[in-house]
This record gives sequence, C-alpha cells and structure tokens, in this order.
Amino acid sequence: RRSLLRRPNHFSSFCGALSSWHWPRMCDTNLAVPYRRPDFGLASREARGHLMGRDVGGALVRRDAACDGLATRTRSQRKRSEQGRAMNFLLLLALISAFGLWAYGRIAPHWGLVDRPNARSLHEQPTVVGGGIVPVTLIVFYLATAALPELSGSVPLLIGGLMLLGLADDKWGVPSGIRLACYLAAGLALMLIVMPPEKALSPTSLIITLAGAIVVTWCTNLFNFMDGADGLAIVQFLCVAVGLGLVSLFGAFEAHDLVMLCALLFACCFPFLWFNWPPAKMFMGDAGAIPLGFSLALLGLCAFKSASILACVWLILMMPFLIDTGLTLCIRTLRGQAPHVAHRDHAYQRLAIKMGGALPVTLGLLGLQVVWQFPLAVTAVSGQVFPPLLVVLSAIPSLFVVVYARARA
Repeated sequence: RRSLLRRPNHFSSFCGALSSWHWPRMCDTNLAVPYRRPDFGLASREARGHLMGRDVGGALVRRDAACDGLATRTRSQRKRSEQGRAMNFLLLLALISAFGLWAYGRIAPHWGLVDRPNARSLHEQPTVVGGGIVPVTLIVFYLATAALPELSGSVPLLIGGLMLLGLADDKWGVPSGIRLACYLAAGLALMLIVMPPEKALSPTSLIITLAGAIVVTWCTNLFNFMDGADGLAIVQFLCVAVGLGLVSLFGAFEAHDLVMLCALLFACCFPFLWFNWPPAKMFMGDAGAIPLGFSLALLGLCAFKSASILACVWLILMMPFLIDTGLTLCIRTLRGQAPHVAHRDHAYQRLAIKMGGALPVTLGLLGLQVVWQFPLAVTAVSGQVFPPLLVVLSAIPSLFVVVYARARA
C-alpha cells in the first residue's frame, strides 16, 4: 500500500504539464509556437494587445472609408440638387422672358417705341424696337440677387444704366459723343470690379486697366454696329454664350461663375430669337444691343480671369463680328469717312442687300459658328494645337466673307 502511494502518478503529472501550457487561438497567426505562461506571459499580452490594436485600426479605417463614401454621396446629391434648382430657375427665367417679350410687343407701340424704315435700314415695315429691355432686366435682377457673388455688386448697376441709356437713345436719340463717354466709363468701372489692380498702382497695371476699358468699350459698340439684320446679333450672342459655357463646363477649369453667367445669358435671351428671327417682329434696339455687348465683354473678362485658354475660346467665337467691324471701320477711316456715323458698309449689310434679305446671312453666321468656330474652340481647349494659332485660323472664313462682300456685293 505504501508502495502504491509512493508510485508516481503519471496521469496527474501529464495533466499538470498540459495545464501549464497555453495553446494560441487560431486567429493569433503571429504566434507560430506555443509558449509557457511563467516565461512568456508578458509577451502573450503584448501580442494580444498588438492584434487587438490592429483589429481596432482596421475597423477605424473601414469606418473612415464608409464616412468618406457617405460624405461623397451627400456632396454629389447636394450638387445635383443645386444644379436642379438652378436649371429650374433658369427655365423659369426663360418663360418669364418669353411672356415679357410678348407683353412688350403689345405695349411698345403705345409708347412710340417703333422703328420706321430709313436709308440705313434693311427692313421695310415699322417694327417694335427696344425689346432687349426684357431679357436685360431679367439679367440685372438675377445678378442683383447675389447668385454670383463676384458679379453681384456694381455690375448689375452698370448693365442697368447702359440699358436705360440705350432706351433713351431709342426713344429720343442721344449724341454719339455722350454715348461713347458712357461706354468708356462703364468699361473702366468693369475693369476695376472684375480685374482690380494691385494696391500699389504701377504704370503697367494702369496701362492694362485702360486697355481693358477700351476693349470693353469697343465690344459694346461693335455689337451695336452689328445689330442691323434680323436675327444676326442675337444668333451671335447665343453662340458665344453656349460655346463658351459648354467649353468651360466640360473642360478641366474652375469656372463655375462663368458657366452660370453663360447659362443665365442664354436662358434670358433665347426667347428673343423667336421674335427677332427673319422676318423680325421685334428689334432689340440700343436698349438691348448696348448692355448685351457689354455682357459679351464681361464674358471675355471672366474667361481671361479663369484661364488664358478660355480667353482664346472667347476670341475664336467672337471672330466674325470682330473681323467685320474692325475691317469696315478701318477702311472707312482710311477713306476719310467718319467711323461713328450710321452707314450700310458692313459686310453683313452688303450681303443682305445682295441676297434679298437677312435670312441667308443669319443662317450663314450660324453655320460658320457650328462648322468652324466651335470646333476650333474645342481644339484650343484640348491642347493639341497652339491656341493663338487657332485664333488666327478662326479669322480666315470671316476675312474671306468681308473681302467677297466688298468685291462682289
């Protein structure tokens, strides 16, 4: 009996040895071999803490990724919602513009706003004039509501003031010297608003500001010069707004305000195309041509401020009007004729007289914009060709038209 008690209990020894070992879990992949608690207990806790930290870190990463995805979806939904509201508001402006033009056509004859044919006119019947006051009023209202913060200050006042100046010219007539001085003052103010000079006014910045004011004045005046054939000026205006807006929207540019301005101008002025399409039932008059030409200059300044390539796009789209007015006035000046006196010497006027109406000229301008000017504008943005070279190429068809009109018409 004593011998049995003194005999070693192999089973209990085996159980004790087994209990002194700690076998790792399957998830502890970093622990390749078992270890004894007395020797490696601290290492076990550190390993488990490392694994737990790695699991928590992975969970945090997954949570951050989910939050980022949710934030991205929220931003995209908010952006789509804002775009939807903007599109609805622009559609509302277009409907208001159409109704306003219809009402203006009924009221204007009672106010004496009727353009009667004269030696310079290309129309034969008395036509309502000053219809541009309706879309310009909507443009001023939209800009004044601070929808575009950079343009919501004095820009609506400048456009509204030019509209009133044009309306007075349509009704009573304003001397050309006063009108030119007002254009130059508005151009200088626009340059100081959109592209303000440095605090320390240097001769270079002063020259740039004055040159920009002259360009704005010229753009305002040339659009008024070209508003002499049914549908011609409004087609050019819409082509520039649509072309520049599409290029700015789908190009890699940060030009949100420019895109919205183009959309605004298109929405407000597109209904006028129905009333001004040959044969015109309504003319925009100086009340529309002067502020809309000023708005085209505003588009050019905003494009130049956003990216120099967009300025080239603006030049390409404006080239038909730039070539016609520039060459015609240079020729008249060289001949000793007053450039500011009304005349019928522009290429579009010669072609309209030769072809018996304004419709072929207007359709030709539209085709030129679609087939030549807009593809060159898209190519300029793509960067495959040197943009100034494309600006030069864009002038070739317009030069040919002017030469042909002066030689044959």
